[in-house]
Amino acid sequence: MFRYTVLLTFLFLAFSTTCHAADYGFETTSEGITKGLLAPEQKRDEGSLKDQGWQSLSTTDLSREKTRTVKILRNRDGVEVWETVAAPRERRGGFVNLKIGFDVNSSFIRPESLRVLDELGKALVGPDLEHLAVYINGHTDSDGAEKYNLRLSLKRASAVKKYLIQHYPIAPGRLKVVGYGESMPLKPNTSAENKQLNRRVEVVAAERN
Repeated sequence: MFRYTVLLTFLFLAFSTTCHAADYGFETTSEGITKGLLAPEQKRDEGSLKDQGWQSLSTTDLSREKTRTVKILRNRDGVEVWETVAAPRERRGGFVNLKIGFDVNSSFIRPESLRVLDELGKALVGPDLEHLAVYINGHTDSDGAEKYNLRLSLKRASAVKKYLIQHYPIAPGRLKVVGYGESMPLKPNTSAENKQLNRRVEVVAAERN
């Protein structure tokens, strides 16, 4: 009876975790990544972000119900560029989340995550996506200071870009890297499970070349 109960509990947790992650567009295969990035925009509201990426507040007609202001960090020719931008409250259209593991407080990609990056690389060089530019957005949980998390998220997104261009014939200009830090959690950072969801790399369709 005890073994039966343990088995049922394990299956329930496994199923719940899978569904929980799937609700936020997490993908693990090149086919799933391709499908996610090609997903059509269901509804494009006034004030939504151009190309599903990000846009400066000065050029965005904000709709407070549909967007939120967040801080981001980019690297422009080796210089840190800090911006406050409008970001969608709910991502629609072409995007996927990837569970990429990094060492603690580091941008070193853990070996077990390379398989997912290889699936992303295969998708981006495939016939359906070979002309698509994408944003690689780094996200963290809320542990640590805001500026630290912004820098860490940018470093991690940059590490993903570096891996892709080193291992696949992808032009660096196709990959636009942004660090969002802790500003766009999928769930409140109130539990270890939620924090794990929030630590992610998000790939968002940008534009056709």
